[in-house]
Amino acid sequence: MRGKTVYLKSFGCQMNSADSEQFLGILGRAGYKPTDRPEGADLILLNTCAIRAKAEQKVFSELGRLREYKLRDPSVKIGVAGCVAQSLGKGILSREPAVDFVLGTRSAADLPDMIRQAETGRRGVSLSATGEFDLDTARLESVRTSPYHAYVPIIYGCDNHCAYCVVPGVRGPERSRPDEGILREIRDLAQRGYRAVTLLGQNVNSYGKKDNKNMGFSELLHAVCEVSGIDRVRFVTSHPRDLSEDVVNAMGVLPPVCEALHLPVQSGSDRILAAMNRGYTRAQYFERIALLRDRIPGIALSTDIIVGFPGESDADFAQTLSLIAEVAFDSLFGFAFSPRPETPAAGLPGRVEAQISQRRLHAVLDLQREISARRNAVLVGASVEVLVEGRNPRNPQGLSGRTRTHKIVHFQGDAGLTGTLVAVRITEARPNCLIGVQVDACRPGDGFGA
Repeated sequence: MRGKTVYLKSFGCQMNSADSEQFLGILGRAGYKPTDRPEGADLILLNTCAIRAKAEQKVFSELGRLREYKLRDPSVKIGVAGCVAQSLGKGILSREPAVDFVLGTRSAADLPDMIRQAETGRRGVSLSATGEFDLDTARLESVRTSPYHAYVPIIYGCDNHCAYCVVPGVRGPERSRPDEGILREIRDLAQRGYRAVTLLGQNVNSYGKKDNKNMGFSELLHAVCEVSGIDRVRFVTSHPRDLSEDVVNAMGVLPPVCEALHLPVQSGSDRILAAMNRGYTRAQYFERIALLRDRIPGIALSTDIIVGFPGESDADFAQTLSLIAEVAFDSLFGFAFSPRPETPAAGLPGRVEAQISQRRLHAVLDLQREISARRNAVLVGASVEVLVEGRNPRNPQGLSGRTRTHKIVHFQGDAGLTGTLVAVRITEARPNCLIGVQVDACRPGDGFGA
């Protein structure tokens, strides 16, 4: 398989992005080099997301477009990996004849064998790895998409079983990575010049709880922050029920841990939260918010909202709007309920009409846009620390980066600043970004917030 190329497209969450980087590492050992165009690629691999019906539809739309490359050259191999692969399995082969193999979320070790099988003309499915697989070695060999920021998975799967969610089914039960493997990966990243890491998991707060082999999540945060060279540490995603006081305290005292947290609430109604099996009440969520703002002044909070969950009344939705207004999130991701196969919510009565769900979704997004604009406006005139990510995609002459609170900042500057920390004075605030001018380079701990 020497000298071949792979086009890999990743859908969905950061965990999928990390998995895709790992796939590229595995394929690199097999002689494949990545290409950013499907034209001429020997292997086309889609790493898929099944969290909503629309995400699944995107996968099959993409496969329809990619089919032409196989028609032109039958030697091209097409694989489907990730959550849709785990969920639908052989159904993908039946639905799309152009697909050669299906690789589930726990089958990365089988990727080279699946390709070799496809090259003999046999189509195949792997939903549980059969080969030996050293996860820590595979992580070290991942092909990173950024030279300064890295995703580091720490826990896989989920035990929460929210009524609407497919993750426990497609990702399996919670499994914590050995802490030494995580720290070895982060030390390796630091030695290669990486400045920022994001710790990943469906529920990072549960790290280490199911065994006595690993440290707890707050201890892991302390250990990660001891790695020399790592200036910024973030983590996603946190479950409100499992966000403990010791984790909040660690966020408040560890300088590398950024003052930002994504804490999905999903609904502001206790009745709907119970139907969703979220395991907390509206009041308990407010308690978490109060604790965070007490221990971490200036923290930026983001969340997820689902509207139109079965049985959601106008009164329930009004509770969601009031929670958004009272918490005053810096940003949120809003979605209309999408029934997923084999989840409890798929069979619940009281389905909300699509038009009503869309109207509610627009109301959520409109309210958040006003709140985001107001929260960003207070930063005008302030100097903030920005980790430069590269050229502004909408302005090739400008740069873009993120503050410690994960806000996007656009400013003019030299491309050589990519991957460095700079101080930027904010001159304009918009709902989804900040505009500024560079005032200096800066070092971690210089005191620039936001």
